[in-house]
Amino acid sequence: MTNYSPATGMTRPIAPVSKRTVLNSKGRRFVRQATVLTVAVVAAISFFSGQAATAGSDAVKTNFTYVTIHSGESLWQLAGKIAPNEDPRDWIAKVVDLNALTSAEVAPGQRIALP
Repeated sequence: MTNYSPATGMTRPIAPVSKRTVLNSKGRRFVRQATVLTVAVVAAISFFSGQAATAGSDAVKTNFTYVTIHSGESLWQLAGKIAPNEDPRDWIAKVVDLNALTSAEVAPGQRIALP
């Protein structure tokens, strides 16, 4: 019988084999262009998907009457003078909302809009 021995022994690679994919310049350019295109498409969709705010003929033009509060006047007194047929609480609530007041109290010299 003959003994067989391989001429070269098993060798290990000098540097460990990297399993990471390295992109060449064409691959990097493709990834960069794909990213830019994706961002552009998302931006365009979000920009054009909202409804346009346009001023149409549905706009209502409203004129208000303005009064200046005199010393001793209150919104309750104005409600009795200006809107005697309306519930004063409802009228005062409208005045407070219209003028963005924090309460129903007014000061002399204050100018308010009336509904």
